[in-house]
Amino acid sequence: MRDMVTEWGSPAFHARATGWVDGALGARGLRRTGALQPHKVRFWSAVLVVPLGSERAWFKVANPGQAFEGALLGAMAALAPAHVLAPWAVDPQHGWWLLPDGGPTADHPRGRQHAWEPLLHDAAELQRRCEGYRAELSMLPSLTPEQAGDALLGLVDDLAGRDAADPQHLDADRARAHLARRADLDQDLGLLTDSGVAPTVQLNDVHPGNACAPRTPGAPRAFFDLGDAFWSHPWPLLHAPLRGAAGARLVDPLPDSPVVRRLTDAYLEHWPGVAPGDRPALLRAADRLGALHRALSWRRLLAEADPDRLGVATPRLDTWLTQALDPGPQP
Repeated sequence: MRDMVTEWGSPAFHARATGWVDGALGARGLRRTGALQPHKVRFWSAVLVVPLGSERAWFKVANPGQAFEGALLGAMAALAPAHVLAPWAVDPQHGWWLLPDGGPTADHPRGRQHAWEPLLHDAAELQRRCEGYRAELSMLPSLTPEQAGDALLGLVDDLAGRDAADPQHLDADRARAHLARRADLDQDLGLLTDSGVAPTVQLNDVHPGNACAPRTPGAPRAFFDLGDAFWSHPWPLLHAPLRGAAGARLVDPLPDSPVVRRLTDAYLEHWPGVAPGDRPALLRAADRLGALHRALSWRRLLAEADPDRLGVATPRLDTWLTQALDPGPQP
């Protein structure tokens, strides 16, 4: 198990990162004008600022569970260059990449637009552009509706088999209760499988801080944080942003509010082939799959991290299992 926060903050790591950054910059005819400076260091990733005179670039290293992210950014930028911030360099073996500065994020005070509706519009456009490109995006883990049942079983077995002192431990009674609800979840997942909606990238963490504001009027926001993503049905993407826009917690049932209905309708306009009457049941199913996506994205982050050296509070994976298996009433 690794203490990644300490590791990525060490002088030895900064020296290795600096050497790699200098080589990547040199290949572009650029030169660093100061030492790499920590911007944010968490156990899931570390971001360092690279000074370039009056400009800057960004070095990022990912937790092993998200080491695919740099390569994914490059592949998606090739498919949708206006929608993704393309890295200048990627080292997939170490999970390192170097990004140009994309300007203010969509939630920055100087950002041109931070509303949720255009953000979801751009995310949906990006998802549609990535349909049919599974081979090009093969580095992205897959968790489709067809795979979700087995993934659920694996997660319950994993958590139930952990020592009782483990913060993620699932006791036997709760594990049995979860498994008893699987048939209902499978029925909903079958609706997604039969929906006729093509699989694509489920970005899985869409919020204004994870995209650059448009540089010119009418341009899309450029996404740059894709470490939580899966290849799957697209609509579980709504799990987090609908709650965020409504001011709800991620662990709360999906609110029935005007903003949720408005954002949902705007997002679904990008799939006109789905009959309006079919949408409520599909959205319920997608929200349940979104909870499972969140559980599995956290699991891959925690897999190699020392649980005593995380540095931040982390959710219990059982929270997302419960939301997937017993979602409560839906709007």
